[in-house]
Amino acid sequence: MSDNSIEKNMDNFIGLSAVLTGFSTEIIAPGLDVVDIKSEYLPFFTKTVTEESGDANLVNNILQEFASLKNSGLSDQQIGEAMLSLSNGDQFVLACRKLIFMWYSGAWPTIIPATEDKPASTVSNLISAKSYTAGLAWQVMQSHPMGDSNYRYGYWATPPPHSVPTQVKEHNDEKSSEL
Repeated sequence: MSDNSIEKNMDNFIGLSAVLTGFSTEIIAPGLDVVDIKSEYLPFFTKTVTEESGDANLVNNILQEFASLKNSGLSDQQIGEAMLSLSNGDQFVLACRKLIFMWYSGAWPTIIPATEDKPASTVSNLISAKSYTAGLAWQVMQSHPMGDSNYRYGYWATPPPHSVPTQVKEHNDEKSSEL
């Protein structure tokens, strides 16, 4: 695979990941990227999807479909809906859904089918320590993983800065004064 092809695959992977997770490409692949989790995720995604599906072209087909939809001028919402459309086939959609799971949790899901005795279930395996701390779920929760923080020891002893936007606070203050 040529360097240009590898770069194009990474660009499409970043774009697809942003569309499917709802995070911007600047979050998925920041300009100054010391963690560089995308470089761990793309090969892992490619290898694992290929092994699970038995289709050596599936990841390439997913990335090409994303690129085609992006070039057609559709909105991110429309692209996401098209990528998750059942008309793409079960393996295609499942791979896209597992990609979302991977970005949010830093783990890879395994679906265990239902049996006569047990309902279907999903278990997950952590990809790496780095993937655990880079999971998007931490950003959604405005939190950090246990044992991994950029704050100094004891930061929890002081209240966090107020995160309610000023306009909302002023609006609420006006409402309470009317009562």
